[in-house]
Amino acid sequence: MGCDSLPVLASIISTFSRAGLNVIDRKQFREEEVCPLVIGYWNNLLPIFLIFPIIFFSSASNYFLNDITSIEIIFLAVLIQCVAYSFSFAFKNLRVTDIAVLTKTADITVPLVLITLGFFAITYSLFFLLPTILVIFIYSAGINVVKKTYKSSIFLVLALTAQGLYSYFVGFTIYFDRGFWGLLSVAFTVLVWRFLLSSGLMFYRRRIFHLYHFPRQSLTMGRFYLRGFLTVVTQATFVFAITANNLLVVWPILNATGCLGAIFAYFFLGEKLVLRDILFIVFTFMISGIVVFTFNYEKF
Repeated sequence: MGCDSLPVLASIISTFSRAGLNVIDRKQFREEEVCPLVIGYWNNLLPIFLIFPIIFFSSASNYFLNDITSIEIIFLAVLIQCVAYSFSFAFKNLRVTDIAVLTKTADITVPLVLITLGFFAITYSLFFLLPTILVIFIYSAGINVVKKTYKSSIFLVLALTAQGLYSYFVGFTIYFDRGFWGLLSVAFTVLVWRFLLSSGLMFYRRRIFHLYHFPRQSLTMGRFYLRGFLTVVTQATFVFAITANNLLVVWPILNATGCLGAIFAYFFLGEKLVLRDILFIVFTFMISGIVVFTFNYEKF
């Protein structure tokens, strides 16, 4: 009983830490002068140093040398970094509440693609719920904001959909039989490749100066260390949570991040949060929950 409760506890911790990350990212990227490439590079740097001792002094090190050259993990890291960049652009103008609603569309677009490809034989009528979520998003953000952010919003949904599809076919699913330390090695390897990718983009865009010059004008040291710590906590507790025997208990907890992030944004960022916003979030989570459980689809 105690062992079964540990993944649930890990999922709760992961949910709180991910909600904190959403608030910090919104704080970072809503400033006009912020460059997502620079912030993304520094956000990827610290977690590697923080989690490296855990990898080095544990059995996770036995997996790392193979993981670092794995094409599947490299491609997964590329997709996750694309999602991170899409979030950074979306957070410039959208509230945490709006993002929470918008991202639930991926819980529908992924199964919809799987149906289109013939992996499921379920009626398409269920996916009339997709425009419902989009309408809720427009009401939540406001038509003027949507007009200004529709490109970044579309890119975010496409990135999340691509990540979900890859996770379904390859992604983390091929590593689940490893156990916790094997999964932690995968998570660390993804962090390493994300850092290398963000570094490469900095070179490509000729922002070499920012590789060693900390952007104090847009990123405080306190926020930098807090985000690094939360990233490590999120990664470690997430991989532990998904080792649960009953994922149907864990996933609803993990998917509560959006609602919790909106509450955090209200208290720490002063973002507007009214009853309508809470109802929007709860309703979209219910819609995506219906689709996810209908397909018995596990989104990682």
